[in-house]
Amino acid sequence: MILFTPIKEESQRVPHKNFRNFCGKPLYEYVLQKLNSYPIYVDTDSDKIIENIKTNPNLSHVVGYKRETNLVGHEVSVCSLIESFISRWNIKEPVCQFHVTSPFIKLNTLLEAHKILKQGYDSVVSCTKHNARFWREEKYGMCPVNHNPTKLEQTQDLSDLLEENSLFYIFQPEVITRTGNRIGSKPYFYETNFPENIDIDTEEDWNMVQLLEGKE
Repeated sequence: MILFTPIKEESQRVPHKNFRNFCGKPLYEYVLQKLNSYPIYVDTDSDKIIENIKTNPNLSHVVGYKRETNLVGHEVSVCSLIESFISRWNIKEPVCQFHVTSPFIKLNTLLEAHKILKQGYDSVVSCTKHNARFWREEKYGMCPVNHNPTKLEQTQDLSDLLEENSLFYIFQPEVITRTGNRIGSKPYFYETNFPENIDIDTEEDWNMVQLLEGKE
């Protein structure tokens, strides 16, 4: 299994989040060091990150490379970056894509998920399981998602809803090169829990991880 992560220099909703101090290091560096048992490829538009990877002995397991200019921009899909990575490095083994904005990610979680991939699945997706009554808003009004409002059921009897939480995606390379998607035709949804499944997407998320810093 090869680990892959895209890292941008500029973030939209949480400015400079990848460089913010977490446990005495830039956030991206902290997460990369946690996962030092596997080779990690970093696709980035940041010269600062590439230079740190080259010179930092604690990042000797990391290969950093400059993002192709046609793939720079907030609107570019991570799937396009993964396809470029697989083609550029001729990747043949399973890929685990993660984000450095999940500081509580655990190597053991990735190892267990990788074992599941070997059981005949073509992809393993981290998810958060929800067992509650959900509604969605449509043009015509509110629509129940997983329950019948005319027949009140106990929440434990409702069908679970699974939310992709972006902690990780593990997949065979041909899945994304064939479909452009990280989730194949035979996926396994791997439940992960708080705080490991936190992904810093807002300032509130950043405040939360700061409160939990050092308590893993």
